[in-house]
Amino acid sequence: IEVVARVPPADVDLVASALHEAGAQGVSIEPAILVSDAADFHYEELDAPSTMRATFLSLPPGSPRRALRARFRALSLTAPLPPLRYVEVRPQVWSDEWKRFYHVQHIGPRLVVRPSWEAYDPLPGEVVVELDPGTAFGTGQHETTRLCLEAIEREVTGAPLVLDVGSGSGILAIAAALLGAREVRAIDNDADTVAIAAGNARLNGVGDRIVFAAGSLPGAPDMGALLTGEPVTGWPWPDWPIRASCDVLVANISSTVNLALLPAFAQAVRPGGAVILSGFIARDADEV
Repeated sequence: IEVVARVPPADVDLVASALHEAGAQGVSIEPAILVSDAADFHYEELDAPSTMRATFLSLPPGSPRRALRARFRALSLTAPLPPLRYVEVRPQVWSDEWKRFYHVQHIGPRLVVRPSWEAYDPLPGEVVVELDPGTAFGTGQHETTRLCLEAIEREVTGAPLVLDVGSGSGILAIAAALLGAREVRAIDNDADTVAIAAGNARLNGVGDRIVFAAGSLPGAPDMGALLTGEPVTGWPWPDWPIRASCDVLVANISSTVNLALLPAFAQAVRPGGAVILSGFIARDADEV
């Protein structure tokens, strides 16, 4: 049973403690926030009630619920709580639930993205990327990923060397390798994501042509520290100078990071090469 309450910010800690003492298996707090459009991952907490959700293995109607209300009435709260909501929650394997919505996708004239658990017989000339993204970004469903895949299909010709910045699931690096890149270097600031991407590359038979590593380009905002508290590592290949290092560079990150990295992108791409950027929304196009 999930118990849902609307709680003023000043009372959140008291109510959370009372829920735990009453036997809640877990309590989540969802503050009212205002997302900032000025920067990535920034928001402001508002002075408005938070939504609190507590999970109980059993909380039948009657005396158990009356006892919970009595526990709350005994607290020194700034305002009386509004009526609680009781919601029956059925067991779900949430880590697999998303797979119901992830199917074979046709992207561009040749590329096909196939989840590893679905069968597909490719047509002549099609290039199939087999993927199990796990917790990494990059399923092919998001517009930014699809746009990058379409551009990679156009730009990866003549066995170029490709650099993928912010590789996520590895979907872009793998597509580039399958389309004929002679070598792909791919970096991400999350070591766990790098491991997922390397596994996907092996699944597609291109593990020998893609080098994955945790790291970033010189000048990158420290997004790893911002999100996880861990500082992001720098350029991971001291024996491979970044200057003029690739023919095609792809970065599906965000406008904030892409703008910060433009000088590094310019350094990394050889004359006549191509840069493919995405991860920003239409209103940022002029600035980018």
